[in-house]
Amino acid sequence: MRLAGPGILMLGIAEGLRERGWHVEVAVGSDELIDRFKDAGIPVHVVPGLALGDRSPLRMAKGAARLRRIAARGGFDVVHSFNAQAGLLAWLAVRGLGVKVVNTVLGAGKEGLLKRMPFPIIAVSDFVKRDLVAHGVPENRITTVYNGILTEDRILDDEAAFKALWREREAVPEFRVVGIAMMNGDKGHHASIAAIARASERDGAPEMTMTFVGDGTRRADLERFAQERGIAKRVRFAGALDNVFPELDRAHAFLHLSPQETFGMVLAEAHARGLPAVSYRVGGIPEVVEDRVSGILVDAGDVDGVDGAVGAVLASQVRAFLVVVAQSRRFQRIAGFELFAVYQQCSWPANLVAVLVKVLEQRQTTVL
Repeated sequence: MRLAGPGILMLGIAEGLRERGWHVEVAVGSDELIDRFKDAGIPVHVVPGLALGDRSPLRMAKGAARLRRIAARGGFDVVHSFNAQAGLLAWLAVRGLGVKVVNTVLGAGKEGLLKRMPFPIIAVSDFVKRDLVAHGVPENRITTVYNGILTEDRILDDEAAFKALWREREAVPEFRVVGIAMMNGDKGHHASIAAIARASERDGAPEMTMTFVGDGTRRADLERFAQERGIAKRVRFAGALDNVFPELDRAHAFLHLSPQETFGMVLAEAHARGLPAVSYRVGGIPEVVEDRVSGILVDAGDVDGVDGAVGAVLASQVRAFLVVVAQSRRFQRIAGFELFAVYQQCSWPANLVAVLVKVLEQRQTTVL
């Protein structure tokens, strides 16, 4: 199975920590994600009570018992969970073992539970942090760590390489637009298709194509919508891909009209390859896309604004934005030390933290 955002983040963090000498194992709620972690050489456990449809009290009790056995046997220092339910399960599982819990918040909806939990919280954007504080989560328990997992080889930071890639792009006669998102909820695919249809009808507009990377239950509906708008031949559905960067390198612009995003990892990936983005000004997106600098932001649902933004990209060919590369540097793969700065907040005595910093620089540390 190809990973969606949360799975990509878990895999990226696990690989990033392991590269820095930490021992990492992963607990998941179903066997759908096992192969990707195994292929990466990361030990993985299936634990009851973690999956969205598997959260009855009995299953959660079994899951807590299973996690406790794993944590006790593995000698782990930290359990890093990736939603509120998993954080609660982890906290119940490791009580009394001396294992610390940290929780990453990727979205909204569980603030009431989180404000009652004693562990530190990582917000994937300042937008998420503000939302948590507004719902009563103490601000001193929250640290913003952007959930980018870009590696050095993905960031086009050499000007010569940047220009060479754009020469390849300019050799293509049509103007290529790309978008990346799963097709299970509203990620703005309908709005994107409508925008491309309008832009294609503009007098003097160049030949345009739109590529969607991603898959899901709404794909057939989107294919029908492209047909209804008369641009089925201009729209390509590439499916879910393990590596999205070849599609980014083929494109001239990135279009992402999701009505809500807590961060927008795909926008950081687009910036890493020197692509300007057109997107809604919602959630954490303004923390990734600097309006009129690395892309163009419009208000959600503003059809005329999107039309104007796409037209501006077409008119100027927005291809001198070396600044997008600088933007992408903010979202490199999360370093082990950066996460450890958050792990330090796990109620350890201050003098012990100082000792641990020195010790962890010299030995492997284990994270579940």
